Amino acid sequence: MTAPFAAELCGYRPNGNPSTSDNSDKNSIAWGHAMFGELGVPTGKPEVTGVGNAMEVAVAEHLESVRSDLVVRRSRPARVFEQYTHLDVFRQFTRSYRTPADELDSLVSDMIKLLPPEESARAAERMGAARAREKANHELVTQLMGAMPEESMLQIDITISSPVLKDRLLVGLSSKWSLRTDRAQDCISQGAKLANMRRGHMPHFAVLTMEPRPTMLKLIAYGSGSVDCVYHTALPALLSAANKLAGEGKTFGTQKELLDRMVAQRRLRSYQDLVTEVLHLPQ
Repeated sequence: MTAPFAAELCGYRPNGNPSTSDNSDKNSIAWGHAMFGELGVPTGKPEVTGVGNAMEVAVAEHLESVRSDLVVRRSRPARVFEQYTHLDVFRQFTRSYRTPADELDSLVSDMIKLLPPEESARAAERMGAARAREKANHELVTQLMGAMPEESMLQIDITISSPVLKDRLLVGLSSKWSLRTDRAQDCISQGAKLANMRRGHMPHFAVLTMEPRPTMLKLIAYGSGSVDCVYHTALPALLSAANKLAGEGKTFGTQKELLDRMVAQRRLRSYQDLVTEVLHLPQ
């Protein structure tokens, strides 16, 4: 199944290249043209402004229509979900912590004034000792705050969570209209953090993309346990395009074999597979 919004999001840049393409990569341009042709995208159709954001909106709206009983949202941090709330504890502490030093000094001064002269010296000594202990404790807290690592968690592009299971994150999607090496690495890094930092249930974490190049899809789909799989918004069109390109040269043929292998191994899946996954989620 091709995503119902896939063709609508496609268009061509002013230079005539498909909006999925890397302008400096002839292979990328060729695959983009072939896939757009299979989708029936008119050659003169202009590219969609902010297409990456538009795809996120379209995906979230469609998945919400599929499972209206679940909470589908865009751009949420992991720390708001059940498995990752612990990541917010120290951050909130550092924001709220204040030293009681000034308040203690004022309190000591007021209490000493209320005591009889014969007791004020002894009270001042005891209060001074308490003040010294408080200062030492504050220094320890300050050292801890300075030494604690701050793990950066990227916003999860699309989240599906349970309204019943204490806001448990069930699915996290990294939405990428097209891929570059750095974007692929961001997806892998985020998946690794979600796996390593969770406490409890591991959400299904996958990448959703319109990227047509098999070699670029391989960067995420192969050799990474951090990402469950890659969902393609127009996989049937991409497979059809690959069949046609394979007849144009050995390089395209090799890439088609790679594409077929990723599909056969379930590393690369269709948008329908994502819909099926969402339909089977518990509430």
